[in-house]
Amino acid sequence: MGCEVLTRLFQALDPSRHHLTPAVILLIMAFLLGGGGTPSPLPELSLELLAGLTMLAWIWLPGPVRLPTDPALWTIAALAIAVPALQLVPLPPDIWQALPGREAQAAALALVGEEDSWRPLSMSPPRTLASLLSLVPPLTLMLMAGALQRRQRRILLAAILLMALASALIGAFQISAGGRAFRFYSASHATLVGFQANRNATADILLIGMLALAAYAAGHQSEKGQPKREAAGQRVWWLAGAALLLVLASIFTASRTGIALILPVGIAAWAILALDPRKAWNRRLPVIAGGALAVILGGLFLLRHNLALQQVAGRFDRIAGDGREGLWRDTLYAVCQYWPFGSGMGTFVPTFVALEPLEAVDAGMPNRAHNDYLELALEAGVFGIAALALTALLVLFMAVRAWRRERQDRVQIAFGMAVLAVIAAHSLVDYPLRSLSLACLAALAVAMLARPPRDRQDRP
Repeated sequence: MGCEVLTRLFQALDPSRHHLTPAVILLIMAFLLGGGGTPSPLPELSLELLAGLTMLAWIWLPGPVRLPTDPALWTIAALAIAVPALQLVPLPPDIWQALPGREAQAAALALVGEEDSWRPLSMSPPRTLASLLSLVPPLTLMLMAGALQRRQRRILLAAILLMALASALIGAFQISAGGRAFRFYSASHATLVGFQANRNATADILLIGMLALAAYAAGHQSEKGQPKREAAGQRVWWLAGAALLLVLASIFTASRTGIALILPVGIAAWAILALDPRKAWNRRLPVIAGGALAVILGGLFLLRHNLALQQVAGRFDRIAGDGREGLWRDTLYAVCQYWPFGSGMGTFVPTFVALEPLEAVDAGMPNRAHNDYLELALEAGVFGIAALALTALLVLFMAVRAWRRERQDRVQIAFGMAVLAVIAAHSLVDYPLRSLSLACLAALAVAMLARPPRDRQDRP
């Protein structure tokens, strides 16, 4: 009965949008449920279940099953799944006991007579299984978006933009109300966080929203043709206003890296607008940039005594004393202890705590390495690094191929690469991909580079 209702629901929609609707729903729910991270497992589990149901709905839709036609996209999905999946395969005692870093585990099991039992490579199989399940939403969204036409993917850009603007507006209420009002997670930063628990993740979402704004605006111009002068002028002001809101919201997150990335992202957004095939934005870009810069500087000058902005500025005075250097040093030591096979995906906390120097032990509990590359090296070893390198090469290949073959769709290609660049840069000092919201956005960025299916698949 439930399947019949679901099928009838999608049959009531425009046939050309059958496969677009589940992708949009999953993307929006990724914003709403994917921002809590490991400390909030229930929303993440709900998103994982929803992703599975969305994929089933995708398969049950009327007509032939639509799947991505780009082999590179399937290869990236397989690489992501392979690392945690292989870490869960039971190994005979002679093999797992010979792996680096297993001495304490072997000694503990010997005390209960289990030293000869088969064990997986992962030091904590439940944590690794949770990491494997967390791949369901982003990979589902990546494959669904990769099966859409370029014009349908543009609707996903609109969804990203709307949710980024909603995050900024929710954040404005959070700052004005103070305390825990309008916050979605009990453990979250006291700054502007929107739908997330972490200000750094919120900053990335707002920056990606700026890129989506530029890509959607440029795509709108190329599809609709040259607008009338009055409509074009109104569109410019809407664009400038939305960009200003996203920039100011990014500042009020108090994310130091997020604030530092505003200028590079602004340049990237400018470049995306300049890719409009009709060049309709070229003569307006200086006006937009100059006006936005003037408003931002004027606003910051007027608000220089604002307590929230003073707190933001104060965070830049504490860069050298935030403890990340020691965290990176101790993580690198842990990497060496488990190299080259790693300790298992999701096992950073128990692995790091067991090896943390006594002089560094305090009341705080390090939940991440604050460097996703170091954390990947610890948890996945050489196999994870190799999978990441191969994925990067595949992404670069997809981007170059699409850039050469799809001249009219370079806006989406530039958007995808810019999003991945933002996340890759922030991963040097934080852990953006540990937010399912950002993981889904990264997956969607990869899908933007994928070769779209032929038009005949669009027919009902």
